[in-house]
Amino acid sequence: MPGKNIYRLPWLALAALLFAGIPPGALGKDTPEPVNEEAEEPESATTIDEAITVIGIRAGDALPVTKTNLDREEIDTLSYGQDLPQLLQYTPAMTWYSDSGVGSNYSYFSMRGIQQTRINMTFDGAPLNDPAEHAVYFNNFHDFTNAVDSIQIQRGVGTSSVGSPSYGGSVNFASSPPAQDQRGDLRLALGSFDTKRASLAYESGVLANGISVGGRFSYADTDGYRDNSGTRHQTAFFDAGWQGERSSLKLVSFFGDEESQLAWLAVEPEILRENRRFNPLDDEERDNFGQNFAQLKYTRALHNDTLLTASLYYNGADGWFRLWDDPEAKDDLLQFGIDQAFVGSMVTASKSFDRLSTTFGVHFNDFSGDHTLDTEQGRIYENTGYKQTANAFGKAEYRLGPWLLFGDLQLRWAELSYTGDIDLGSVDWTFLDPKIGARRLISPRLSVYASLGRAQREPARMDLLLGEDNATVPHDLEAVRPEEVLDLELGVDLNTPEIALQANVYAMEFTDEIALTGELSEIGLPLRTNVDDSYRRGLEIDLKWRATQHWSLLHSSNLSRNRIREWTQFYDVYDEQGTWVGSEPITYRDVPPLLTPEVIFNLGVEWVGSGTSAALMGRYVEDAQLDNTGLEAFQLPSYTNVDLRASMSLGRWWAAANPRITLFINNLFDNDDQYPSGYSYQFINQGSTGQQTLDSIPFYYPLATRNAVLTLELDL
Repeated sequence: MPGKNIYRLPWLALAALLFAGIPPGALGKDTPEPVNEEAEEPESATTIDEAITVIGIRAGDALPVTKTNLDREEIDTLSYGQDLPQLLQYTPAMTWYSDSGVGSNYSYFSMRGIQQTRINMTFDGAPLNDPAEHAVYFNNFHDFTNAVDSIQIQRGVGTSSVGSPSYGGSVNFASSPPAQDQRGDLRLALGSFDTKRASLAYESGVLANGISVGGRFSYADTDGYRDNSGTRHQTAFFDAGWQGERSSLKLVSFFGDEESQLAWLAVEPEILRENRRFNPLDDEERDNFGQNFAQLKYTRALHNDTLLTASLYYNGADGWFRLWDDPEAKDDLLQFGIDQAFVGSMVTASKSFDRLSTTFGVHFNDFSGDHTLDTEQGRIYENTGYKQTANAFGKAEYRLGPWLLFGDLQLRWAELSYTGDIDLGSVDWTFLDPKIGARRLISPRLSVYASLGRAQREPARMDLLLGEDNATVPHDLEAVRPEEVLDLELGVDLNTPEIALQANVYAMEFTDEIALTGELSEIGLPLRTNVDDSYRRGLEIDLKWRATQHWSLLHSSNLSRNRIREWTQFYDVYDEQGTWVGSEPITYRDVPPLLTPEVIFNLGVEWVGSGTSAALMGRYVEDAQLDNTGLEAFQLPSYTNVDLRASMSLGRWWAAANPRITLFINNLFDNDDQYPSGYSYQFINQGSTGQQTLDSIPFYYPLATRNAVLTLELDL
């Protein structure tokens, strides 16, 4: 069952839906209300819905925000069924890794070295991050790329959103608009490591009464690259909609179920040299989770210059994972259970004048999550966390000749409480975050922009419990301070028929950053703590140059300098017999943050012909620290990678189904030195005379050696 508090409905948004009125003819032929005959023709409901998605959460093309947009065609080109983190790797400043070594099982990305839990993610404007940990696990709902029509990646604080704060950036997913005609498709894939994937989709098209339905069922099964890292997925996507002349009603949902063998532990380099596929966890250490999401959104054009949207959504996940209590004896499996969900609502209104465009929104959600631990002998503990969040924002754009001026103000409130063996009470936070920016049009195809914004973010549940899944001491819920970033972005955009170029510099200045320590909790989650002063500054380039009718050059890069002003590392101290004798702090100054390479360079070439295409993509990632000490001995090595993709239409031989085959070869040159993430354990050895020697054990996550996936797509 979902968490205890989850069924308290956000009545404000429900009232807004009722106030907006049931769309006329929603169950039959539309009978629209009379409109002013002198008014312009109203926009279609599809256009209305897309405009709300863009204006309410996303940044429009002219907005002074650092962003990358991927449309459906680009997503299709890059996707073969891998999880989102791997698909996004060629966008600027992105790094990724996977527990299994390939784009399946649990995969994660970082943007400008800022980990995934500090990135805001939404689907059609509804938050995907869970409110307590700010986490999104794409492993819970496989084949998500086939459910989205476009992706916008905002780097930096961007524009105001809902859910988890846009602290390091945001990734906004938009679902596909209804197809105008009936259609369907079948997609099949076979690949390395016994990878098998299949999906079947159907869309009714827009019927005479404006109603449309669609759905996709996906299945995937793979052994993974690392030992005991296989995963099996079943995911169903369903959408239904109604379109009127001035209104639309849309339901979007997905239901995912996964079974995975766990591989969250990294491995020492000495062992990897003998067996790169080694996994310290065995076949019994696995998990089973399901996630369900649904959103109902109503859009209404009140006038030709006013749009209103109101939505209700549900996002819930539940399941368990099992770990040996004693990995060597293997005599007792611990089963950790999580059952959580949140419901929420959002109302957004936008109005346009001659030069001024405004958008206002309010959002509320209510979360409850149960955590349990069981063994064969019975239950060890259970606890529940509750969280409520609410925010209101206003955005304004003003056009003044060649200038576009932008302002954005968000008020956000959150309250978290915890009950368990030890009741910790509650803590709440209130944040006010302004953003301003301007874009100057130099010519019809060239513009420059600047923006300055602040974002604040409260600690996650795990931060407050110092990594514990169940509180064993009375933690002070105010001990971990909220983090704050002031973000300056300066950029230039050039768009011609041959060249699409964005280049920008950024300076992200952090106060009380909740930074990774390089350690893991007892259940495998990264630990974090406050640092007073830190920054990330850099240059980003995103380029596509169409050199000829058939050939294009693709490039993205990130060159950065990133520093923590002062970091105190606590070391365990061991005597000659290996007995722990205490702990000792050492303070380091002006050090690079962990897992933040200062050079990420992507370069590719693409050829497109009649029904065929091919691309080579090369990637270089500089070395990165495993901890925040800055010591060269504790680094991930730099690495290079080359991927190949080739596609061919078989329509000339089988025109009825328009078949297409695509081959993806990852790590074409079989580079076995790719270790994109890891952690370390540092300690001090103390001799009999008291002399001390710093020592460390590094741990790496390997990426797979050469592997391939062949896909076949058929139109039905």
